[in-house]
Parts: sequence; structure tokens; C-alpha cells
Amino acid sequence: MVGFEALVRATILGLQFGTTLALLVAGLTLVFGLMDVINLAHGSLYMLGAYFGVTLVDAGGSFWLALVVAPVAVGVVGLLMEVFTLRPLYGREPLYQILVTLGLAFVVEESVKEVWGTSAQNFAAPAVLAGSIDIAGVTYSQYQAFVLLFTTVLVAAIWVGLERTNVGVLLQATAHDPEMVDALGFDVSRVFTGVFAVSAVLAGLAGVLLGPARAVTPSMWFNVVLLAFAIIVIGGLGNFRGAIVASLLVGLLTGYAALLVPSYTELLVFALMAVVLLVRPAGIFGTATGDPG
Repeated sequence: MVGFEALVRATILGLQFGTTLALLVAGLTLVFGLMDVINLAHGSLYMLGAYFGVTLVDAGGSFWLALVVAPVAVGVVGLLMEVFTLRPLYGREPLYQILVTLGLAFVVEESVKEVWGTSAQNFAAPAVLAGSIDIAGVTYSQYQAFVLLFTTVLVAAIWVGLERTNVGVLLQATAHDPEMVDALGFDVSRVFTGVFAVSAVLAGLAGVLLGPARAVTPSMWFNVVLLAFAIIVIGGLGNFRGAIVASLLVGLLTGYAALLVPSYTELLVFALMAVVLLVRPAGIFGTATGDPG
């Protein structure tokens, strides 16, 4: 019999994991919704964020420095990826982009092995968040509470930015009619580059945030990219709202499954994806066309 305390802990851990997944999937969804690119290298950018975090913390820098610098460094890598490998492929068959981004993921993985080795690494949470707090009578890590709060605020800010700002209007207009946006004087290629770089920053940020809680390994990108694509399929390809809702659903499902049937956690996520596809092939919030809003 599962007790109330265990359920509360599983719920909070599931929400924390779900909001971090939302941060990771947000960038992936924006890239697909705006650029129609299936970026299989997204998981490798998440991995780079974690490794940059390890390096910065081990070199004597603080976790807070790593939280700022590592995502920016990953954003630069993402920008270079888009400019030199994806930009020449726009307008061609999607298969080319899939193969190129998959190849980039393996290139990044092998590069990580050469620089950091193959052994699992991690880094400690900041000392100021090393304690614990009580939520509904359940002891909970201060660091996990910070991650939950931080990612919730950041994802909400991105959502509001897409819905209520001129930048959000520009992105949605570019997704629907890039030719018209270009005719109005906006450089669509720069919009694509900016969105891809921001997507990389968000992936790197997720890597830093999960670094203290999970082993940092060269293969960590593979499982997370599978999970991320399952989420965007559940929510609806290219739909930001769907990605956020699906991230929370998957996070909670993961939390409860880890408590009740830990051996079937990943199986349940993909079973949920299969059920959604059978009932609603376009995803929960999916439409016929991609929409980042």
C-alpha cells in the first residue's frame, strides 16, 4: 500500500521533472513549429550543457556561474550548427535535415568522449540549496524545489512572450507565412538562426539543472531525445502549449511509475504516446500545420 507521503513526494518530483522537460522540449517545439526541422541533435546540446556545467564547477566556478555561462556556450554551438549545417538544407527534403542532425548528435557524443572521457560524472548542487524543506508534511530537497520554481517561472515567461509580445507575433507569422514576413523587411534566415540558438540555450540550461540530480554521461542525450520527441508527439507537433502540457503529464507519469512500477517507466511513456496517437493522431493540441503558439 502506497502511503500519502510517498504520493506527495512522487507528485512533486514528477512536477519538477516535468517542468525541466518542458524547458528542454520548448526549444525543440519552437524549432519544429517555426522551421519545420526535426532536430535530433537537441539531446546532444542538453548533454553539452551538463558537461559544461561539470567543467565550470570543477574549475572552481560556482553553480550559479555555470547556470549562466554553460547555456550561453551551448547557444553558440547551436548557432554554429544552424549556420553551417542546417541553413544550406532549407527547402530540401526533410530527410536531409534528419540525417544531418543525427550525424551532429554522434559527432558531439564522440567529441565529449575525447574531451571528458566515458566515465559518469556529476556536480554538486549549490551549498545554499543543500538543505531540505517540508511540503505537505513531506521532506523535500531545497534544490529540487528551486528547480521546480525556476523552470515554472521561465516556461511561463516564454509562453507569455510567445502570446503577448511583438517577438511572439513575429515568430507565429514566420511559422505561417515566411514569404510575407520576408517581404515586410524581416530577415527570415536571421529569425531561424536566433530561434535555433535560443533553443540550444534552453537545452543547455536543462542540462545544467539536471546535472546535480543525474549522472552526466556521453550517452545521456539518446534517452532524453527519445523522451522529448515522445512529448512533442503527445502534445502535438510544433504546438508550444501542447508541449508544456505533455511535459507535465510525462513528468507526473514518470514520478508515479517510479514509485509503483519502476521497471516499466519508459514503457508507460511510450504507451501513453501510442494511446494518444490512436485517439488523436495529431496529438492533444495538434493541428494540421505547425504552430509555435
